[in-house]
Amino acid sequence: MAGMVKGRLALAVTLLAAAAATAAEPARELTHRVWLLSGVPDAGTLTALRAAGVDGLVVPVGRVEVGDGSSRFTLAPLPDLRALAGWPVTALVWVDGADKASGDPQAFAAQFAPAQRGLPGSPRLLFASRRFFPGLAGFATGVASRLKQTVELAAPVQELAAHLPPRGWTHIRPVAVALGNPSALGFPAATLQDDLAALDRLDATGTPYRVAVVVAPLADPAPGPAGASLALLASGETAVYAPGERGDTFRLRQPVDWGGVEVAAGRSITVEAVDTARYHRDLGLLLRPARPALEGWDTVGLPAPEPALGMSREAFLEYLQGGSPYPVPRVDVEWVGSATMRVALANPTAQASALSTTGNWVELRFAGTEVRDAQLGEFSGMEYGSIDAGGTWRRTAARGASALRFYLTFIPPQARVAGALVTFISRPRGVETRWGMRVGDGGAVTGPLEGVALRKR
Repeated sequence: MAGMVKGRLALAVTLLAAAAATAAEPARELTHRVWLLSGVPDAGTLTALRAAGVDGLVVPVGRVEVGDGSSRFTLAPLPDLRALAGWPVTALVWVDGADKASGDPQAFAAQFAPAQRGLPGSPRLLFASRRFFPGLAGFATGVASRLKQTVELAAPVQELAAHLPPRGWTHIRPVAVALGNPSALGFPAATLQDDLAALDRLDATGTPYRVAVVVAPLADPAPGPAGASLALLASGETAVYAPGERGDTFRLRQPVDWGGVEVAAGRSITVEAVDTARYHRDLGLLLRPARPALEGWDTVGLPAPEPALGMSREAFLEYLQGGSPYPVPRVDVEWVGSATMRVALANPTAQASALSTTGNWVELRFAGTEVRDAQLGEFSGMEYGSIDAGGTWRRTAARGASALRFYLTFIPPQARVAGALVTFISRPRGVETRWGMRVGDGGAVTGPLEGVALRKR
């Protein structure tokens, strides 16, 4: 399965590059950058990013307030950047402005010069604005002229598509913020369909552009610096889970340590996060159908290491190196008596499932007997059932059932959910298992049906 995922992503990139080629233009290789919004990672992570095919890094250096004929640049505290030597680095400057204000490009160039000298190599400049305003392109064009280099301009894709002239802006490379979780960074939320339609319009102009996919999570309240995981909230004893139109809500039954911040019982925590399956879906939509003007994509926000909300750093790197975008678990069955078996689900990958009340399950099929007793262990629920001729699960009463399903709200990364105990009236003639799960792109994944040995090993 992991090989299939790697093949699909590689095929998408290859098809896009081939479609971009013309008789006079060779195929263009797409590039991938990562925005380091939380500082410079350790050397091991940088090595892993390079090995996973990341081509460049984006480093925030400050913010500029653009007024009528004025620009005020505020330098952000910069981390030690020596570890980025040898990397193509782009300096990120957030832009605040409104209406027709086009600032003072000359003043900005002078204010920005010390920050530019402090960056390794020959850094490019990327302006990012959460809202497009009429003076924004004029300011960026003026700065590009003063610096004598192409400047990138990131803004919401729908606003870029609405304002980009037919031949683009002089010395400006658009970066369209689309898909992903843009509201986590204050960009306006948008539907998938609207973003894709705007990307089509942007590509139709023929202006080379990039796409920035925000993968940063959004939680209210925000977790503390120690980090937090959905696994903490997925237990029914801890919180009551309710899916929402945007994000998931957990009403706490007991207090929790939320990344070093205690949240009291009775309060609610809302989380909107991008997991690897959703990131994979977004890349697929971005790369297919082919977009000839697309130069590459940016992952906005290097994911945090575990514990993390949504896609963790470990999951991100595992996926980029060819791993599956969703868990590939296994069902472990052990006979502990003549007619009693212990059932567990093990997930060795760094990926996690989506949250679901009945979408994540382990199925146990049996023949020639009935269940005398079943205990949940660490699972959250259970149903008796049967499988019809078309292979569809049908819920039934315990008597006459030929299958069991154990449910779990969440399949955590690199975890084992155990403790389910099934006792039959007599040893079955045959036992088979399989698993199923909901994933973050809204779909479902089902594992293969596998036989179970009828004797202790």
